[in-house]
Amino acid sequence: MRPADNDLIKTMNYITIDYLSDLTAQQMLAARTLTFTPIGSKDSSGLDASASFNNYGGAQIQNDLFSFTGVANVEYDVFSNSTREPSTITLYDHAGNVIAIDNEKSTDIADGHDFLSNFMAPYSGTYYVAAGWTHIMPDPYLSLTVYADLDPVRAPVNTLRAAPGDDTWWSTYSNDIGDAGDGFDTIRYSGTRGDFNIVSAADGLTLTSRFGTEGIDTLKNVEKIDFFGDNDVDMTYIGLTQALYVGYFGRPADVGGLKSFQSQLAALGAPESVREFSARYATDAAVKNLIDSFGTSAESNALYAGDNKTFVKAIFSNLLNRAPSLSGLEFWSAAIDSGELTRANASLSIMAGALANTSIQGQNDARLVEAKIYVASNFTFALESDSFDAAYEGAGAATIARNLLGTVSSGTDPNAFQPSVYQAILKLPQLPPAALAQPGEQPWAAQPEALPIMLTGMASSLDGAA
Repeated sequence: MRPADNDLIKTMNYITIDYLSDLTAQQMLAARTLTFTPIGSKDSSGLDASASFNNYGGAQIQNDLFSFTGVANVEYDVFSNSTREPSTITLYDHAGNVIAIDNEKSTDIADGHDFLSNFMAPYSGTYYVAAGWTHIMPDPYLSLTVYADLDPVRAPVNTLRAAPGDDTWWSTYSNDIGDAGDGFDTIRYSGTRGDFNIVSAADGLTLTSRFGTEGIDTLKNVEKIDFFGDNDVDMTYIGLTQALYVGYFGRPADVGGLKSFQSQLAALGAPESVREFSARYATDAAVKNLIDSFGTSAESNALYAGDNKTFVKAIFSNLLNRAPSLSGLEFWSAAIDSGELTRANASLSIMAGALANTSIQGQNDARLVEAKIYVASNFTFALESDSFDAAYEGAGAATIARNLLGTVSSGTDPNAFQPSVYQAILKLPQLPPAALAQPGEQPWAAQPEALPIMLTGMASSLDGAA
């Protein structure tokens, strides 16, 4: 069920976690069966039934895999205990695909205990759970308990209701859908940034729990995603920042670069649309300086070289995947020749023109530009989800990202295109595990106060930053 190099795939109505190994048929046959019995007296947790395995005799346990029968849309909690600390609890579907893992750190819980909580079963049928006992020697105490919260059964889809003005929503363990409308709106999650994949498209954002505990949420008009403890996602100016990177560098932004430019654009009080932002070039010195920093950078100059006609052709090829018409070539090159348009502002102006053109070709160009901006955003989101930002550095990485955007068409569906994004990220130069785990501590990581042209990209960017 796992295509090569795909991080996540959709199967039925839930997500499998495919960077972890599936169960074999032999392992599933050898799994011990857990049977639920009612809990006689409910405590404050409201749990209704439990299924347990206990071993107090110190016998050698050769297999820590168990099976149980789950019910769709019922919430389950799994607790693993042993004298020595259990490792990760892993939950599998009926076919042996990983669908949830615990993401608890040993410092968060008492020694000897581990748990996976708030798992919403996507179907009725068999599930498998590995308790995480990796002990070689006999352990005097081992136990695994699965608890079920049978009532009330949560709806598989929860609709979030927006009020006028600013809203703050809390996500639920169902699949949440909602349109926040006007105002500055925030959705909060109990998990950390790395617990979720984010995909943006014309119909809104899709947030998918990587550990199977918070469903798949579809949201519109949300300005901030507030994660527990770290790395909140500010959605303002993401589209405009990615438009600048696509237009001038031909690639998605790196995580640090995205956040840096979002901050700079917010400080300028800049409009969020490409057309309005480009129009302010002639009247706003701060906007002009920001655009010029892109257009006169070494990376942009390397991408768009030659005389003015060659320069315009290169922009059309990178941005619109086509050559300009003869009249278009003459129009844009003449504007640069006369000084009416600077080369620094040319790429953004051509993009703004494409987005405003109502001809058949113009509408096709606009859809292509919008699709590239969505895919670029999803590339950067995926870098952050998997802590791969440190690997997105240098000319080779930039080429991989440009090649990815080169495959985007006006008909590209960003949601369906996401496997291609993951494949491109897996092609980035691999770093040691320690480097990938802590990209913010690497000497080449972009800092928020760094100048725009000093961000990840061409090999010379490190020399420039120094």
